[in-house]
Amino acid sequence: MDKKWIDCVNKLYCALDLNRRAVSVTFLKTKAEYDEAEGSILKKPINYCQMVASAARGHSIKAKAEDFLCQSGVQVFGLGPLNPCNSKGENWARLGLYKDAELSRTVRGELVYLPQKYFGVTVAPVEKQSGFPDVVLIVSNPYNVMRIVQGYAYGMPKSVNLIGNQAVCLECTARPYAVKDMNLSLLCIGTRHRAGWEDEEMAVGIPGEQFADVVTGLMSTLNQMENDENKKKIEVKLKRQNIPFEIRYGYNYYMDC
Repeated sequence: MDKKWIDCVNKLYCALDLNRRAVSVTFLKTKAEYDEAEGSILKKPINYCQMVASAARGHSIKAKAEDFLCQSGVQVFGLGPLNPCNSKGENWARLGLYKDAELSRTVRGELVYLPQKYFGVTVAPVEKQSGFPDVVLIVSNPYNVMRIVQGYAYGMPKSVNLIGNQAVCLECTARPYAVKDMNLSLLCIGTRHRAGWEDEEMAVGIPGEQFADVVTGLMSTLNQMENDENKKKIEVKLKRQNIPFEIRYGYNYYMDC
């Protein structure tokens, strides 16, 4: 296993109090890559967001186009042809998701879909991944997502794009992978019903190449951001993992201000 990757995973779990596992997503370009990839083969199709929810509970899955019940994942991941009925947002306009057809067309035109060159995808808990994946996806409460954003902003603030639609497949997976930048999602009504997320949960997708820097930022802002109660819990986890880190009690930026 990649030692840098394992170090990042351990620090992530120490710095955050996550109720769900962080999830790794890796795109597979060929059938040979799919055949060699680790992960359970699904017995029947499910939605991609349900695959992520399952991985967040500890399961590893590998899937190809016919394993996706919701076709949104197939299309945004380039696993199959795009829906001609929504190439310009026509279906969203029909459903009344936006105020008119022109706005639907504008929203659709600004979304990031991957090119049609992939065969499948693996979805697994990060601790079962041997090295850096294409995307790390975390579903958690706003406090933890705030801390992730603070870690991200410590070294590389760029841009965020969210519309409350196609939340797990597009906002938290395809876009971070394609634009090589972290993205947030408030989730969408579909995934909240199908994957069973809690009302107070939201999500974040981090491209693999940014993950180490985000974790570095998390650790670098820990003393400034966390209160003493949280620091005590974090310190216990850090010692358990034999990770050297100096906790500063009675100190954070809002007390200093």
